[in-house]
Amino acid sequence: MPVVKLTLSQDAYEELQRLAGNQSIQDYIRSKIFGSTIFTVDEAVKRIQAGNFDDPEKYPDGFELPDVYGDEWTIARGPAGVFGKQFYNHVVDNPDLGIRFKNMGKYGRRAVYTFERS
Repeated sequence: MPVVKLTLSQDAYEELQRLAGNQSIQDYIRSKIFGSTIFTVDEAVKRIQAGNFDDPEKYPDGFELPDVYGDEWTIARGPAGVFGKQFYNHVVDNPDLGIRFKNMGKYGRRAVYTFERS
């Protein structure tokens, strides 16, 4: 995959971080150039809160991000890892969401979460 680099002043970098919000700078730039994506932290949180991810019968061992998107999970492996890390950091930094990191799953490759409504 090609890599594109750019150099910014500290002020410009800080502004870019502010504009990106919960997205990575990389995802923010991609969305501005190529259009929006459903693979954002805010979208994942919204889907979890609107779904039935607190159902112990359906998700007895927790859920992974691909479960949140179902058939729409079409994100490539590299960007999926970046997205997963951003989601994990957001969940850890915002415990009031009710989404909890459980473990790294059966094969240690995908984070497993639980959800409790408040």
